[in-house]
Amino acid sequence: MRLTRSRPHRSIVLVLAVVMAGCGRGATTVPRASEPPASAGGSFPVTITDDDGQAVTIDAPPERIVTFAPSATEIVFALGLGDRLVGVAGAFDNYPSAAKRIEEIGGAGDFGVDPNIEKVVSLRPDLFLTIAGGDQWKARLRELGVPVFTTDSTDLADVFHDIETVGRLTGTVDAAGAVVATMQAEAADVEKRVAGDPAVPCFYEVFYPPLTTVGPDTFIGDLLSLAGCRSVSARAKSDYPQWSVEDLVRQDPRVYLVSSESGASPKAVASRPGFDAVAAIAAGRVVPIDADLVSRPGPRVVDGLLLLARALHPEAFG
Repeated sequence: MRLTRSRPHRSIVLVLAVVMAGCGRGATTVPRASEPPASAGGSFPVTITDDDGQAVTIDAPPERIVTFAPSATEIVFALGLGDRLVGVAGAFDNYPSAAKRIEEIGGAGDFGVDPNIEKVVSLRPDLFLTIAGGDQWKARLRELGVPVFTTDSTDLADVFHDIETVGRLTGTVDAAGAVVATMQAEAADVEKRVAGDPAVPCFYEVFYPPLTTVGPDTFIGDLLSLAGCRSVSARAKSDYPQWSVEDLVRQDPRVYLVSSESGASPKAVASRPGFDAVAAIAAGRVVPIDADLVSRPGPRVVDGLLLLARALHPEAFG
């Protein structure tokens, strides 16, 4: 959780909306064996400053939680608080399966990506967890007495911190610590396995058309680096830059990673005009990546890290 981070230019707001929405598609990871029970820990009232710079005070362990991001939904369930979750953003809140049965509060605003204020208030939440953006509707909810807390995970270490923060907000410090410890151990194992190999030149396709990738200061960019990728877009000056096939031919990535959000199979990528001139694509080194696992800053992100590392360094995993 960081308090200073530049907001994306309005021209890529819809790009980010697509990426976030796609987090609800194609998840194939096997669920964790069990969720830890909601545990005690921490004291109330608790006041924490969120990533919007807002000091938020929670007087008692929340009993009615609303989330407005699939990652926040997954964190709440991972902390054993699924029975306290009374509202979620929408259909992309699809993990775990129990989340699909919770009332949806999204779909408002000019682009249908804002929460329905009246519906949120009717649920009487004592904690509203969300991510960066939406300053106007957040202000309105605060005016109506809804405690809104924003997290903005910028890298993997930030995810660990933000899960622990949600643990403090919800009185589940012990459960949050256990979740983070498991994630850290799994991430450390991945990094250890790839540490002895040279970084692999790679390209990550967010979606197409137009061909769009990730810049170095993005959440996915951090995961790529940890997984042992030397991204050919590492010098991009924006978070989600458009890329040309000509650049790819010149940069010659060894592995072409394609997000499930693009909805493209390796065969479909190879059939695009001019893409067969990219050596990795011509050689069949196109690997689909589940967008849910690499773009949701939640408990399953270490599964995404492992997925990327296996695609880039298969020999390191036997």
